[in-house]
Amino acid sequence: MPKASPERSRGRPAKLSRDQILSCALKMIQRSPGQKITMTGVAKALNTAPMSLYTHVRHRDDLMDGIADRVMGQLKLDIDTSADWETQVRQWLTRSYAHLSAYPQIVSLLPQADRIPPSWLHVHAPLVATLKREGLSGQALAHASQWVAHQLIGALILGFARSRSDRAGEEVSSMLGQLDADESEIFAEIAPFVLPDYELFPYTVEQVINALRSTLKRA
Repeated sequence: MPKASPERSRGRPAKLSRDQILSCALKMIQRSPGQKITMTGVAKALNTAPMSLYTHVRHRDDLMDGIADRVMGQLKLDIDTSADWETQVRQWLTRSYAHLSAYPQIVSLLPQADRIPPSWLHVHAPLVATLKREGLSGQALAHASQWVAHQLIGALILGFARSRSDRAGEEVSSMLGQLDADESEIFAEIAPFVLPDYELFPYTVEQVINALRSTLKRA
């Protein structure tokens, strides 16, 4: 009769895995979207020594890439390829924005040329495919799809960097006294209509559509 496996010693930490480490780090982001994720912080949350993580995660960049894979993998774009291209681009922008708004730590990786998570390409691919079906190719396709992605990422980063206050117009009005008469007159006109960054995104989407219309006409 085979011997029973010895029970894990009382107090001995459970064996770590890469999956366990990534799950813990992702939960930390979801609980506190603004906090910086570090190997030490994840180790503390797992009640283990930081060095024990390096068996499964090579370094912090590897950790963040792993989290990015999960975050991007959870993004359900479900682009309706039977719809017109404008609808498809709107779906890509609005669904990407809604999902990634919860993950500032991951979005911050995207502007770094040498740190773009490979999983971002899976998210970017449907946008490229939509524009390709409309006749763009080569350099024109690369530049157009890259520019659209920049509008998304830029809007997200500005939204993270600034307060989510609904008093953007009031804040502009409060600074009018610091301007000269001509500048004050200019900003007094627009202050009532200034929106918080997160409310401006639908406008951004429509400007992207307008710009793409012009590009596609020339294609």
